[in-house]
Amino acid sequence: ACGIRCAAVLFGAAALVITAFRGLNANRPGDLTVSPGVFTRSRSVKCMAKADTSSRASRRANLIQGFGLATGSALALTRSANAAKSSPLPGAAPKRSLARMKIPREDYTEGPKGLLFYEIEEGSGREARKGDRVAVHFSLKWRALTVATSRQGAGVTGGNPYGFDVGEKIGDPGSAFLEGLDLGVQGMRVGGVRRVIVPPELAYGNRQVQEIPPNSEVSLDIELLSIKLSNVLGLNKSVRL
Repeated sequence: ACGIRCAAVLFGAAALVITAFRGLNANRPGDLTVSPGVFTRSRSVKCMAKADTSSRASRRANLIQGFGLATGSALALTRSANAAKSSPLPGAAPKRSLARMKIPREDYTEGPKGLLFYEIEEGSGREARKGDRVAVHFSLKWRALTVATSRQGAGVTGGNPYGFDVGEKIGDPGSAFLEGLDLGVQGMRVGGVRRVIVPPELAYGNRQVQEIPPNSEVSLDIELLSIKLSNVLGLNKSVRL
């Protein structure tokens, strides 16, 4: 929207200058139609022509100055808009494209049972631990393929949050659908985003699940939305892969 406004300002300023210059060069009072054989002008006509020349020069300078100011304003608006796009709002978490983030394996921290995790965004408040009820957004990937995600569909938070009880035995009611997810969320704080590399033993083991071959390592992008949330409508406990 700002780009359109800036272009309109520049176009309008250019049109104003062109129109004004055309007006300056048309019907000038100092121009006289001289009859054949007449080569002199009266003193008053010369004074009028001189005054008009000075006035036109002044108007031309003012128009050029105005065009410069309009151009400068349009450039300032463009720079301001670009800065607003690249800078997050005060208090807002910086947005990152998780799908495109390439994190070297050596940058990960080793967790329990061979799990690896990398903190993309630090959250705030207390850490999630066993016994807590949590709500998360997750994306489960095998290589570059997204196999499952909670971010599909409509919702206040941009999808359907997934809720589970941390530390619950996998397969029991209320548990996470993967042990890697259960272990991966532990230690996170609300608002935090973590990428977890899950070994086969904490994922699907020797089972083939959709596109995931047996004995495959998978990855999880986890965003912790809340801790100790009640089991209310909107939390999806039905994910079982």
